[in-house]
Amino acid sequence: MTSRTLSFLGLAAVFVLALALWLAYPRSTDQKPTLLYPGLKEELSQVSMIRIFKAGDVPAIELTRSESQWQLAQRSNYPADSAKVRRLLQALADARPTEEKTSNPDNYAALGVEDIADTSATGVRIELSGPRQAVNLIVGKNAGMKGSYVRRAGEATSWLTSESIDASALAHDWLRNSVIDISADRIQSATISIGNDRPYTVAKAARADADFKAEDLPRGKEADTFAANNVATALAGLTLADVRPAQDFAADKPIASATFRTFDGLVVDLDGWSKDGKHYVTARTTQDDALAQRFHVDAKEIATTGDEGSTAAAAKPASDTAGAINARLQGWAYEIADYKYEAIFKPATAVIKK
Repeated sequence: MTSRTLSFLGLAAVFVLALALWLAYPRSTDQKPTLLYPGLKEELSQVSMIRIFKAGDVPAIELTRSESQWQLAQRSNYPADSAKVRRLLQALADARPTEEKTSNPDNYAALGVEDIADTSATGVRIELSGPRQAVNLIVGKNAGMKGSYVRRAGEATSWLTSESIDASALAHDWLRNSVIDISADRIQSATISIGNDRPYTVAKAARADADFKAEDLPRGKEADTFAANNVATALAGLTLADVRPAQDFAADKPIASATFRTFDGLVVDLDGWSKDGKHYVTARTTQDDALAQRFHVDAKEIATTGDEGSTAAAAKPASDTAGAINARLQGWAYEIADYKYEAIFKPATAVIKK
């Protein structure tokens, strides 16, 4: 073998080794994987309806866009949680297939991406109406921080996506859950009536009062100050667990009622029901200008007293008008947590000093 041949073979060996190293060594790239639905991001404003199907390809969720909000058909078009809807749409628009998974139908169930027509399917199927590009996606199990397992309906390949896609098939998960939120420092009085029991009231005579005083308790009974003060917290952060049309309760007399009045004149009337082991309330709001005037505190008075704490906080006007709040609440009965129901309709025995 000549030296020329040896040199050639040596160069060939070096080339093969270099090629092997190049193939084996991880290479970085600035290119991102193709979007799961290219062009959807530019058409999100065109989405008019979202449908989510569960096992058996049964319709579970239908969200429709009105002029001002998203609504949930399964709850008589009650307003949906717009932020949650936006997160879902954004996740679908941003999702990129980052890792190819199984194309074998026998293995789909492990990822939750089996056909939704299967009555034992664990995933959901999402359809969007409005965009030019059809969106028909089976969403399976969540992979934590990595994203979700998905499969475009009608395609064999399943993927791990870059985004976690939250597409619950439970109606109550899509509801706008805030009912009303009135902080304790705004409450001037609360009158509670339960069944045939004598109504009682807890109230403050002045904004500066530290504690509520109880009125109309049984003769000889004294209020527990802590319990009386706690009544004022009942409407702080009140949220729903579910919702029904108020008409469903029209034939049933409420078993409890309560009226909360604020220093700025907002009056909230609530009725309560217990049905099928759950607690419901309806609420109405009005404005009592005389009450607001009675407890009016202007900026000069606050400046003179130097009390910029609870007095100033209580003097703040309602962030929403009584009419606007009432329009939002009208026509609905809210299922609320047991502890919240018991806080609103607290029996007189619960505020009496032991």
